[in-house]
Amino acid sequence: MTTRSARQRALHRVGVLALSSLCGAIIGLVGSVTHQSLPPVGVVLALATTTLFLTGLRTWGDDRGPAVAGAFGIGSVALALATPGAGASVLIPGNLLGYGWTVGIMLIALVVLAWPRIQRVPRRPAGSIEMTAPDQKDPSAP
Repeated sequence: MTTRSARQRALHRVGVLALSSLCGAIIGLVGSVTHQSLPPVGVVLALATTTLFLTGLRTWGDDRGPAVAGAFGIGSVALALATPGAGASVLIPGNLLGYGWTVGIMLIALVVLAWPRIQRVPRRPAGSIEMTAPDQKDPSAP
């Protein structure tokens, strides 16, 4: 390994984390604006989008880093929009849907991030002609 490849890997990692956080912030903004739109449906769709986004990041990455960055982006925007501003107005009110949205984000992030990593079974490519001897056990067999 050279220093350049380590630097490229570090820049790639930082870029993935920044992009995950930015996409999470966009999802948090859209969810915060639309969760009150159609009373039960709006918050369900916003939480479903959050679940799909964080689950996708969790399964895509080799570790929890992108999912943590995405959850941070969603949570930080929701927190900023739930805090009273200069005119004492908030975008996420303190009603049932507002609490459902903010608590739902935390619960979804907790479950997605705490879920254990499932090991994938290595498989041979479909076009592989490798065969095991009759007296040897196939390593990919259960």
